[in-house]
Amino acid sequence: MRRFLKLEKIIGITFRKKKLLEMAFVHKSYVNESSEPNLEHNERLEFLGDAVLELIVTEYLYTNYDQPEGELTNWRSAMVKGERLAEIANDLELGSYLYLSRGEKKSGGEKKNYILANTFEALLGAIYIDQG
Repeated sequence: MRRFLKLEKIIGITFRKKKLLEMAFVHKSYVNESSEPNLEHNERLEFLGDAVLELIVTEYLYTNYDQPEGELTNWRSAMVKGERLAEIANDLELGSYLYLSRGEKKSGGEKKNYILANTFEALLGAIYIDQG
């Protein structure tokens, strides 16, 4: 799992369960081509990470701003939308860690905003499970 050492350093987290970190970067398309038994893709981690992100942002806005609920909801929506998550994923160079099928690689999957946003959410899910 040496391939993730740089990322762990960038995010300031050393994973106890390295396989969990790796799973955050396994795209569904890769699983379809892989012969590795019991390989799991990142969609369940993405599902969890989405909820974790929403909770973190909600708590931050609640704690730091006195605006009414509707305004805070709009702010949260703007903060967690896919385009913004893809920007963060790009800043962290998450695309370079992705496991993609040959076809997805050919089509530039590591640069697609929706894949990057989903990967960022999967990484958050993995962090939540691994770090508590």
